[in-house]
Amino acid sequence: MWYDRFLNIYKAGISHEFILYFNIRDVVDNFRFIDRYIYEEFIKQRNFSIVAFYDISKGLTFLEPEMEREFNKITSNAAEGLAYAMPSKLFHYIDVALKSTKMALFIDHAEKMIPSGDVASMSTEERMALIWICEWSNSPKISSVGSTIFLKANNLAEINNEVLRSAYRVEPVFVELPTEQERVGYIQHLLKDESVKMDITINDFAKLSSGLSKKAIKDIKLKSEAEDVPISFEFIKDKKHSVLKKEYGDVLEFIYPELGFDDIGGMERAKNYLLNNIVEPVRKGDLRRVPMGILLCGPSGTGKTLLVNALAKTSGFNCVKIDMSRILGQYVGESEKNFKKCLLGAQSQEPVIVFVDEIDTAFRRGESGDNGVSRNIFNEFLQFTSNTNNRGKVIFIAATNRPDLLDAALKRAGRFDKKIPVLLPEENERAEIFKILIEKYGFETDVEDFFPFSKETLNYTGAEIETVIRKAYEIANEDNIEKNMLTEDVLKKAINRCRPSTQQVEFMTMLAIKECDDKDLLPEKYKDVLDNRGN
Repeated sequence: MWYDRFLNIYKAGISHEFILYFNIRDVVDNFRFIDRYIYEEFIKQRNFSIVAFYDISKGLTFLEPEMEREFNKITSNAAEGLAYAMPSKLFHYIDVALKSTKMALFIDHAEKMIPSGDVASMSTEERMALIWICEWSNSPKISSVGSTIFLKANNLAEINNEVLRSAYRVEPVFVELPTEQERVGYIQHLLKDESVKMDITINDFAKLSSGLSKKAIKDIKLKSEAEDVPISFEFIKDKKHSVLKKEYGDVLEFIYPELGFDDIGGMERAKNYLLNNIVEPVRKGDLRRVPMGILLCGPSGTGKTLLVNALAKTSGFNCVKIDMSRILGQYVGESEKNFKKCLLGAQSQEPVIVFVDEIDTAFRRGESGDNGVSRNIFNEFLQFTSNTNNRGKVIFIAATNRPDLLDAALKRAGRFDKKIPVLLPEENERAEIFKILIEKYGFETDVEDFFPFSKETLNYTGAEIETVIRKAYEIANEDNIEKNMLTEDVLKKAINRCRPSTQQVEFMTMLAIKECDDKDLLPEKYKDVLDNRGN
């Protein structure tokens, strides 16, 4: 828990100044917000003389009137009338108080006071606030007196990086979203009055609300009451999507797939691997089998994106996609800030599948002329994907046609350490794809055996077989076939008119095979290629 991390740092004497960030507007337990929680669990027990609160809109306020009188006494009443002053005028007096008596200072909306970006572009007020906040962290007088400073921010990436330099001792503390166990306890607390109807169990409610704050969970309950509808899977899903999109929709794409593993043909080796090494271990809490990241390699149209969507549906895990077009901004520091927010948004929904398509173009070390933006984002991505604390919680899956173009640092063990080839479907898989796709679209057919069509579609990708089926439906309509039936003759015509169009299939297939690091994931006919790849 964030509070335990804060307390350990404080007791060890590492720092007396902290940035509390992310889920700071939520209740910590069933009823106390973060300021009150810190006061009752930490400040009250340690006999602080003054507890003060400051932000640039509300000015300087105090917990109790006698604390304000004590502050004025220490500052010789020089600060009277300056409660709403900007940091350049007020922080000098706060500095005096911090060094004179045991004082707890809460600074809210710190990102508005010392925003991210180049220090040279900051206003004079912002630079002065930054200097005071940095210097307080290194003050031995503040440390010896026992004063403590709490800065609060929604997003660490929005705070100026200067305060996080090693020269200063400002410690960031990530305030996480409630765990599943905490959500269960809070939901039980919310529903004890039995004022709403439930179509699901409390445990199911807790599982479905992953990625939400307690405040958002309470909103679901209140909306259920207001709309007089029971809390159900669909109700939670709709409200959750609305909350997450509002919070992170500018930097993340949320995926809500409708098809699971049973709805896609072929790829049995890949599906079995994902079931046995991701879905089941995460459900059981045994994260040792889960790879840090998975790289899907193979030609275009073989179903890499479809496989990820089906994994999300089958597992029930949250799923998001990183789209760099949402990340890159036009102002200095904006792209890096957006990317940090993107990673934080993904992390908040654990267990979550994070999908990166065409990763060979999405993440590169950068070239001269982009002001180091690409390099900064690349390094941030490397650091995040190698964090073992995320194993089984944030599951990175990337897709590429050209694994040879990926930076070696991305492919090393401990990042994308499992490479799964997604290749052209084999004969039996193509027959299965024909059957599943016709059922998916609800087309009528009198064909029972699709193997003859499978033989006629050698080297077709799954996407190209889908094109054949849609063409067959088009032909059935044009020929006025009864019920638009996809007959044997219609399917043959469609195959003759639709030829494979995917470029460099053989080249991309061999790249995927050579990248593979596990024989069990390869068809028999390619296993000898893996044996000989070092020759």
